[in-house]
Amino acid sequence: MAQSTTDIHGPAAPGAGARLMALLGDFSSALEEWPGALWQLDEAALGEVVGSMLRMGGRMENVAALATADALSRGTVANSTATGAPAWVARQATGVEPTVVRRVGRVGVDCADPRNQVVVDALADGSASVPVADVALREVPRILPQLPTADRDDLLGRYPSLSAHGARALRELSTRILGEYAPERLVRDEERQQDCESVFWADLPSGLTRFVAELSSGHAAVVKHALRALSAPAPVETQAGTSVAERDTRTPAKRRADALVRLIDTAAGVLDGTSSRPVGEFGGTAKILVTMDYNTLYEGLRDAGRLDDLSENGSHETRSAPTYLPGIGRTTDGEHLDAGTLRRMACDADLIPAVLGTDSEPLDVGRAKRLFTGGLRTAIIHRDQHCTFPGCERPPDWCDAHHVRPWWAGGQTTLTNAALLYARHHTIVHRDLLTATVTPTGVTWDLTPGLMPTRPGRNPAA
Repeated sequence: MAQSTTDIHGPAAPGAGARLMALLGDFSSALEEWPGALWQLDEAALGEVVGSMLRMGGRMENVAALATADALSRGTVANSTATGAPAWVARQATGVEPTVVRRVGRVGVDCADPRNQVVVDALADGSASVPVADVALREVPRILPQLPTADRDDLLGRYPSLSAHGARALRELSTRILGEYAPERLVRDEERQQDCESVFWADLPSGLTRFVAELSSGHAAVVKHALRALSAPAPVETQAGTSVAERDTRTPAKRRADALVRLIDTAAGVLDGTSSRPVGEFGGTAKILVTMDYNTLYEGLRDAGRLDDLSENGSHETRSAPTYLPGIGRTTDGEHLDAGTLRRMACDADLIPAVLGTDSEPLDVGRAKRLFTGGLRTAIIHRDQHCTFPGCERPPDWCDAHHVRPWWAGGQTTLTNAALLYARHHTIVHRDLLTATVTPTGVTWDLTPGLMPTRPGRNPAA
C-alpha cells in the first residue's frame, strides 16, 4: 500500500484544507487579471513579478506531484477511468504542456513508493524541483548496481542537493560515476546507440523536407560541435569586401541549417575530388578540443588492473579480457563522453586531445594531424577494398581510416599505419585495444585484447 504524504509530514491544522482551497480559487482568478495590470508596475515591481511567478510555478509543480502521489495512495487514480497517473493528471490539467503533465505523473508514481521518501521530503520542503526529482529517480537505479556498497537514500539525496545546477548537470553526474566505476557500461551504451542510429526524411506539404537523425552520444557530439562552430552569427556585407556591424537576422535554426548544407557541400567536393580539403577558418573551427587527465588516457587501464602489464623490454606477461578505460573526457561544448569513445575519436585528425596533469595543467596539447585524405586515402582503399576487420566487407565509403598505432601514441598518418574500419568495428578495436599487422598488400588483425600501444614509445607485444 502506498504511503500518503500526510502520513509522512503530519496533518495540517483543522480547516486548513478548506481555507487553502478557497485561496487557490482566489489565486487562479487573480492570475487572469495580472496581464492587464502589468503596465501599472514600475521596473522593480516587474522584476519581482517575474521572479515570484517562476518560483511559485516550480513550487506548485511540487505540490501537484505530491497530490498525485496522494491520489494514488487513496485509490483515486485506480478507481477512475484513466489508464494511469499521467493520464489522470492530464485530465485535471487540460491545456497544460504534455511534457509537464507526464513529468508530474511519473514523479507522483515514484513518490507513492515508500522507498522514495527522501524525494518526497525534498519536494515538500522545496529543496528539490520536480524536474530534478525526475532525473534523480531515473538515474539512481541506473548507477546503483555499479555501486553495491552505496546507500540508495544517500544517492537520492545527493541529486536534489545539486538541483541548482540543473537537470543536465545531474545526468552528467551519472556519466561521471559510471565512467569511474563502470566504464564498460558506457562503452556498451555507446555501442547499442550506434546500432540504433537512423536518419530519415519526409517531404512536407509546404515543399520543405524534414530530416530526422538519431545518433549515438559520440557521433552526436561531433555533429553538434561542427554545426555550432559554423553557425555563429555573421556580419552582413552591404558592399563588396566591406563588413558592417549589422545584426545577422537569420534565426539560430536557419544558421544551423546553413551550416549543415555548407558541411555537406564541402565534404561532397572533397569526396568527388572537385575541391581540396578546406583549410584556414573553415577547416579549423570545426575541430573538437577534448580535455582528459593523464590517468584517464594512459595510466588508468593499468592502475585499474585492466591492461596487461608490460615489462621494461616490452614483453607481454599476462592477458586480460576486453579492456575498458575508466574515466571520461569533456569537450568544449560540455559533452561528457566515455574514454573508449574518445580514444576511437582520437583517430580523427580534427580531434585535439589536451592531456592534463594532476593539477589540471596541460601536459601535452596534441598536434592536429591531417586526415587520411586525397591520394593517401585512395591508396588505402585500393589496398584494403573494404573494412579490414575479420568477416566484414562494408564498402570503403562506410569506413574510417584507422591509425593502427594511434597518433596520440606516436603513430603517423602513413599507408603502413592505416586500415579501413567500419564504425562498429572501429569502436571494438579501441574498446578491446586491438592491433594489426599492415603490409603493402593488406591488413591482418590480431584479436588478442590489450595489444594496442597505450603510450608513446611502447610497441605492441609480439
